[in-house]
Amino acid sequence: MLRASVIVRCVCCVAAALAAGCVQQQLPVRPPVQETWESPPPSPPAVVAQPLAATGHAGAAGGPQAPNPGDADNPADIIAVINGSPVSRSKMVAMLIESHGLRLLEELILATAARQRAAELSLTITGADVAAANEEALRRLAAPIGGADDQALDRQAAARLLQEFLDAKNISPSEWNRRMHQRACLRKIAEAEAHRIEITEEDLRKEYALAYGEKVQIRHIQVSSLAAATRVRSLLAEKKDFELIARQLSENQITAARGGLLPPFTRHDPTVPPLVREVAFGLKVGETSLGVREPLGSWYHILRLERRFPASDVGFENVDHDELRRRLVDRLLRQRQDALEAELFQAATVDIRDAKLARQFQEKYGARRP
Repeated sequence: MLRASVIVRCVCCVAAALAAGCVQQQLPVRPPVQETWESPPPSPPAVVAQPLAATGHAGAAGGPQAPNPGDADNPADIIAVINGSPVSRSKMVAMLIESHGLRLLEELILATAARQRAAELSLTITGADVAAANEEALRRLAAPIGGADDQALDRQAAARLLQEFLDAKNISPSEWNRRMHQRACLRKIAEAEAHRIEITEEDLRKEYALAYGEKVQIRHIQVSSLAAATRVRSLLAEKKDFELIARQLSENQITAARGGLLPPFTRHDPTVPPLVREVAFGLKVGETSLGVREPLGSWYHILRLERRFPASDVGFENVDHDELRRRLVDRLLRQRQDALEAELFQAATVDIRDAKLARQFQEKYGARRP
């Protein structure tokens, strides 16, 4: 049995994709859409590097190799003609392997491992599962420092945020959709393991503290550069209204529409980054922070403390324990869902038969054997 108190979040930092049985295609996907706040990089999977001799063609077991100069003379291999010069499929494949092969291989490692785990558990991924994964991702994108489940989702604003995110990360809509399939699959795997979670009274008391303990409420202004954060601080030093600046300059369109106001959170709320919690609880009401930068992200947040809420006087014995249990299990499932990415990637045994990919993999991870 797994104790709920020892399940930790470990987000895999490689991209992922899903194949038939879990999704309809075996295609690569990008890393998680939400920025990880504090998680170490994953260990590599066991690998057996067995590069094949380059043949200029895709072998049955080895995949594409370096192209032959004569490939462009094969009409079936030509995919484009530029100013009269043919471009061969094999040349493009070789270029893609050289430039992006390792990232795609990492994605496919997790894709295959997730598909295999889902098949072992006889899981079926439905359209509703994918829609739920998409909803959760949009909420995380819309509320990068907590409170994602406590507000009605503004879908138009979320769609704009998503498009900006995809443009900034150079992610295609099809890649996003495949990522949502993968997230849905990982969620189903986590739910299938839920019977292993043991909820103790100690766990419920910790959840009670999260739900009923002292809370603070802040406004934030989210910007993407130090220069922008410095400009915001300068305007605030001139006694400009924080809420107005948030509406005008914050780059998070959803919270900007609310003047940067976020839902209240407790000192140990796991949906809020530790640094933000520390800064927020250290402020006096009406006080503004310096720029707080995400440890592993690219955003800066300027915070102002709006209110403090004392801990509830409702005792642990008088609260709805079933509701506490539901909240706790849902949070643990999310943590397990994220941890599965690292686990599946690390446990995979990979036989790399392309010379360039083997070299790239070993340069990044070092030689490892099962």
